[in-house]
Amino acid sequence: MSGATISVIIAIVGVGGTLASAVITQILTQRAELQRLEREERIRLAEQRTADDQRRIDQLRNCYVQMNAHDRHYRDAMLTYAYALKSGSAETDAAEVTSARRTQRDTRAEAQLIASDAVLDLESRVNAQLTIAYRRLMEATGESDSSTRQARLKQVIDLLDSIIPQLGHVRALMRVEVTASQELPDWYNPEIGLAQNQLADY
Repeated sequence: MSGATISVIIAIVGVGGTLASAVITQILTQRAELQRLEREERIRLAEQRTADDQRRIDQLRNCYVQMNAHDRHYRDAMLTYAYALKSGSAETDAAEVTSARRTQRDTRAEAQLIASDAVLDLESRVNAQLTIAYRRLMEATGESDSSTRQARLKQVIDLLDSIIPQLGHVRALMRVEVTASQELPDWYNPEIGLAQNQLADY
């Protein structure tokens, strides 16, 4: 093989190597850019999911704060009214019960679109007792016999007192769902509350 031929071969190999190097560099650059874009997209999606999750938690927290506050206010308004009836002066407290009942009902209607099934299930037991207490309270209001009225008011007060532990269990579950607590407390029991046949006794 002549020197000229060897020179041509070397030149071809050199040019080919240079071209191949440029192509390989371009491919590697494109691959690195694609990986960078994919990584940025994953980060963007993760940040968007985090923001969406936070918006959901904020919405849930607001809902739960309102539901907890209005359940308690409704219960407290009825209890105040029951004690006022027992003492014989209750005219001004009746309007507060009506207002608290309406607000609690509106809050529950909103919560039914937002709250988890677990919270709704547990809170519905509280609401069932509040409803029974309200009905019994209204019956006591219209009772003309003093001793019967006092007995009915005692039932209402006992029922309203029994709601406090249930409200605590609902609140504990709410706190976990809005990440205010990491886990449910040891005393949490989703079966807390009166059975339906016990509720009927009231």
